[in-house]
Amino acid sequence: MIRLILIVSIVVGMLYSADEKLEISGDIVNGLRVVDYESIESGNLTFYRGDYLVINHEHSDTITLKIDELKISKQYPAPVKEKSYVKLKSVGAFQYSFGEVKGTINIVEYTQAQYKAINAAEANEVIKNLDPVILDVRTQFEFDRGYLKNTQLIPLQVLQKEYIKLSEHKDKPILIYCASGNRSTVAARILIDHGFKNIFNMRYGINEWQRNGFEVLK
Repeated sequence: MIRLILIVSIVVGMLYSADEKLEISGDIVNGLRVVDYESIESGNLTFYRGDYLVINHEHSDTITLKIDELKISKQYPAPVKEKSYVKLKSVGAFQYSFGEVKGTINIVEYTQAQYKAINAAEANEVIKNLDPVILDVRTQFEFDRGYLKNTQLIPLQVLQKEYIKLSEHKDKPILIYCASGNRSTVAARILIDHGFKNIFNMRYGINEWQRNGFEVLK
């Protein structure tokens, strides 16, 4: 009975989640949130928690993005062999500077009627009761170190091109996970944008799954 109540509450929550009509800055490209230099100059930006932010800065001069409250300091263009993105992990309004430009970055949670963020224990119940498609969006290297049973691997970097592999499951529950819940949030948005209707995101990833002692295969 408790298990049934939990599943019903999760599904009902998905049906009645607020669909916030926010204007999100930039575009998702290969799993990254890419923002043009001109948008940064506007001084007021909005992103989703979990976004991997990249500034498309093609000028020869180096400019540093600073978000002190998030302990972010990133040069653009990014130095050779350094990752070009910064992770936006926390919800809130944060002051930033980009060279001479100063403004506010608003980081919000993703909400959609088709989407539900759940913890590891809830994910375990979803697997037992709803028989979802389980999607891992980490890298092959991470996957080889441990994964959930019956998981399909499509790394976030290629999901925009390879989501078609899941097309027959557009109406079926899909449980997405990564390491800690950032990439899976981005992946959920990609699938919903392509018409998928029943997405569960394991909010704290396989890390929490393992801490709870649930089965991991290698």
